[in-house]
Order: sequence, then C-alpha cells, then structure tokens
Amino acid sequence: MTDRSATRHAAMCDALKAGLNSGAAVRIVVRGASMRPFLWDREVVRIVPLRNDFPRRGEIVLVRTQGGAALHRILRTDEARSEVETKGDGVRWADPPVPLTAIIGRADAVLRHGGWVSLTRPWRRLLGRFVSEFISPIQPLRTLARRLVRTPSL
Repeated sequence: MTDRSATRHAAMCDALKAGLNSGAAVRIVVRGASMRPFLWDREVVRIVPLRNDFPRRGEIVLVRTQGGAALHRILRTDEARSEVETKGDGVRWADPPVPLTAIIGRADAVLRHGGWVSLTRPWRRLLGRFVSEFISPIQPLRTLARRLVRTPSL
C-alpha cells in the first residue's frame, strides 16, 4: 500500500517549484498555527522564486519536507554546506537542517484586509527572528504559569 498523501505533497511541491522556476509568483494558503503571530491559518501568502541569491536569516521560505511542505522562517544559514535551518515562529524547536535544494521559494507578502503586506522588510525579518528565537521557546512556560494561576488552591 502506498502513501497517497506523500505522493500528492511531492507532486504539489514539484508543481510549485516548476511555476516558480518559470519566473512566476504563486499564492498558497497557510495551514496551521506554526507561524503565528506573523501568519495565521487560512491567510494567503505570495511565494516568489529564490533566484540565485542565498536566503537570509529571518526570511520566510517554503521548504519541502518529508511530509509535504512547511512555510517557516530561516534561523541559520550555512553557505559552506549549502544548508539552512528553519523554524516556525509559534513552535518551540527548530527543524532539522535542510539543503538549499529543499527550498521551494521565498514568501514576500501576505494578503491582509484586501491588500498585500510585505514580509521582506528588514524590520519584519528582525522582529520575526526575535519572536522565533526568544519568545516562542518560552511560550510553554507561560501556558503552564497561566494554568497554575487559574488552578484553585486546596
């Protein structure tokens, strides 16, 4: 028995990559909460070709994964090994390093309130990196503290 879901995801990634290689931008719908607070479930994001430049820290990229694709922020780059490490802004742990060839494209804008909002401005990348590296890892501690405060004492 074959995993049809993995086959569909691979076909989707190939189609997106082919569209981007032709120079076109593609739009995708965000699914899940891994990029909160910067990207929300069901928002539309524009993905553009990576071109020949090396992706920069703080950029949001669409990366091919074993299970399909992930829209995550670049935390670290290793040009010598041609690898990048990504992480969702709303999750605690970074993804395993992936080769540059796994990057499908770069997110450059999100559709909000009827207009495109840029994701590539330096201050947005810096703020995103800060949230991803310093705030999201302590989020579980905040949740635990809230639960402890709300628990009635005996």
